[in-house]
Formats: sequence, structure tokens, C-alpha cells
Amino acid sequence: MASHNPLQTDIDQASGWYALMPIPGPTDRLRGNQKSDWVVVGAGVTGLSAARRLAELDPGARVVLLEEYRIGYGTSGRNSGFVIDTPRHTETFDPSYSRRVSRLVTAGLAQLERLVREHEIECGWSRCGHLHAIVEANWVGKLESICRALDSVGEDYAWLERDALADVVGTRHYHAAIFMPRTVFMNPVELCRGLANTMPSNVEVFEESPVRRIEPSSPVQIECAEGSISAGKVLLTTNAFTPKLGFLQRELCPMVAYASLSRPLTDDEDAAMSGEPEWGITPAVPMGPTIRRTRSRRILYRHGVRYTDNFLVDGALRRKLRATHEESVRRRFPMLTDLEMEYTWGGVYCMTRRSAGFFGRLLPDIFGSGGSGGTGIPRGAISGALLAEYSLGSESDLIRDAQAISGPARLPPEPLLGFGVNARLWWQRRRATGEC
Repeated sequence: MASHNPLQTDIDQASGWYALMPIPGPTDRLRGNQKSDWVVVGAGVTGLSAARRLAELDPGARVVLLEEYRIGYGTSGRNSGFVIDTPRHTETFDPSYSRRVSRLVTAGLAQLERLVREHEIECGWSRCGHLHAIVEANWVGKLESICRALDSVGEDYAWLERDALADVVGTRHYHAAIFMPRTVFMNPVELCRGLANTMPSNVEVFEESPVRRIEPSSPVQIECAEGSISAGKVLLTTNAFTPKLGFLQRELCPMVAYASLSRPLTDDEDAAMSGEPEWGITPAVPMGPTIRRTRSRRILYRHGVRYTDNFLVDGALRRKLRATHEESVRRRFPMLTDLEMEYTWGGVYCMTRRSAGFFGRLLPDIFGSGGSGGTGIPRGAISGALLAEYSLGSESDLIRDAQAISGPARLPPEPLLGFGVNARLWWQRRRATGEC
């Protein structure tokens, strides 16, 4: 396994997005014994949003944002770069639940779009829409079920059959897809860095400052690797890592998904592939792959999931994943027979029972948000802002939406949890074989 220094961001374990970025300047770490009015733990999209909103609403307060690595290196910088404001509706969820999620993610996308434009954040922000696709005809019923759920809440979409779909993605490999028109593509590392670099002046960001312990006294005491800080109130935006800090230990289930980013397509490959120059596909069938053709002429391919919170990828696993990803891309796109993956990485996300996230108060002076499922970027963004408002005593329709869909059921203890999760993953992989 690759070595891992918790006080050093290891470029060998970075996402492709991060590895392609310029190396950031010197790290500002939390050192000594400090005091703050507010501390936000976790500088992903949710934490960045929470810190910004706290600073806006309480401009005289000191707001400290703590991040274990460098901005954009963690979970929010490891996703596929989709900002999806249409939840993955299924008939499992009633229309009332789906409408609440829709309102939240729509608000989250609007919030991010406003910040990107207002601060001129260069992150490849592109409203192209995305495809929710199937490979095999026997999964048509799955797509139809999703359409019925979308109809029940008045969502816009279009149904594409194989030939029309091929005009978009340049291959007839897919049988059918639903086109979701409002999805945005972006570079997640550039987005996170841009949000961090445009914070209000009363926000201080400390990177490579992992939190070791939280003592829920008054004020709350936070112990970091090289210092400590006491705070009047604390917001935990650490998602799947929240149990490591002593909270939601039986509610959140960490998972790691693996992705690869190819070298740029050559001119000949780009021409042979045809289709639109930028598009993205998410699977309608669980355990299917996510694929993106980027504006920079690269192919992103995400497939493979494990039950763990360790995103590190050793040499053997990297070679296996890379070979699998390259082979799957070539099956879909025979014209890319020589395409190689340049970067391969793992990213942690969070699952809960009943797909219910958490939003609200954990202890008198400690608040938390996490478990946003397949709409992590927009829902995380709005949840961070709403958590800041809620912790200051505000009420709103969106806060009530977040509260109404909060409350993940407790998970069974180990080893039952591990056995159950791995058994479910095995079954989903088996069912999705033809989709991969």
C-alpha cells in the first residue's frame, strides 16, 4: 500500500482532476491554541458553502474552516464532475419526498451557478445535460419506472433510442437513455479551489489540519494534528468520515468508488469518435459505469465499488482497475483501441439506509450534514448553506425540506454490516454484468 502522511497531500493518490492542476502555494495549517466563534470541519462543497454562509450572516465573527488535505484533494474533488439537479427518482420514493429533494438540489445548483458567475470561477462550468442510460433491452422497464417517477413530480426529460443516442455519444453500444437537460459539467477541483479563494474576509481556511478529537464541552474543544481550537459552535461537514469523529457511528456507511481519466484523445481519435464534444452518462442500473467525454477531449470512466473508507490505491489495485476501465471503454468505443488511462483513483462517498441523509443538531453546539446520495454536489452545497442558517436560528421552507428527509435508520453492527453490504454489492454486480 502506498505510504500516507496525514499532514501531506500525496499527489500519487490524487484524482486526475487534482493531478492536472498547478501545485498550490504553501500550506496554512492550524497551529497553537486558538479560539473561534465558529468552526466548520471539512472543506468539501458542503463545508465551503457552510463557512461562506456563516460569514455572510455573522460578519463580525471569526469563522475557521478545517480541511484534512489541500482544497480539492478530498471527496469533493474526486467525483466525476456532474452537477445533477434531477434526483435519481424511482418509484421507491413517494412524490412528496422527491419534490423536497428536487427543491433542494435545484436551489443548490442555482447557488453554485451564481457563485461561479459572480466570482468568475474558471471550472469548465457547462450546462449540457446528461444521459441516464441502459445497455441491455431487458432493463427498459427500469428506465420506464424512472420516467413515471419523474412525471409524478413534473421533471423535464427526453427519451432517446439507440440511433438518436449514438448521435450524441458516438457509439451504438447503448440501447436507450433518458436525457436530463439541466445537468452541469465542471472540474470539481477547480470549483472547490475557486470557492475557497473567494471566501468572505472573516473566513480563515486551514489545510492539512486533520481533526483528531472533538470534546463536546462549552465551548467545544477541537484537537488537530498540530494545534487546537475552541469554538462556540461547530459544523461537521465530513460526510462519510463523521463516525471517525464520534458521531453518527451507526447511521453512515462509507464506500469507495474508483475512477480513471484518460490521456487526451488524438485528433484522429476525436474525429473517429464523432458525436457531441462533451457529454456524460450515468447508469440506470446499480453498479453500472459512469462515463464522461470532457471538453479537454479526455474520457472519464468510473466503475468499481468497495465497502471501505480508505481511498488509497496501491500499485496492484491501480493496474487492475486501469486495465478493467480501458477494456470497458474500448468495448463501448471500438475506435479508441489504443486509448490509455492516465490517472486512476478512489473517492469516498456515503450510503445510508432508506437513502435518508442527516441534517440538523447533533449536540447543543454541534451541527452536522451528510449522506446526500447521488446528488452530492448541489445537495451538499445547499445543505451547507442551510445548516449555517439553521445553526443561527433561521427557519425557511428549504430548511424544513432538509429536516423532513433527514433521519437515516441505524445500521446493524459489524460484522453483520460488512457481510450485508458486500453481499448486496455482489448481487448488484451480478445483475449488472451486461451493463458493464
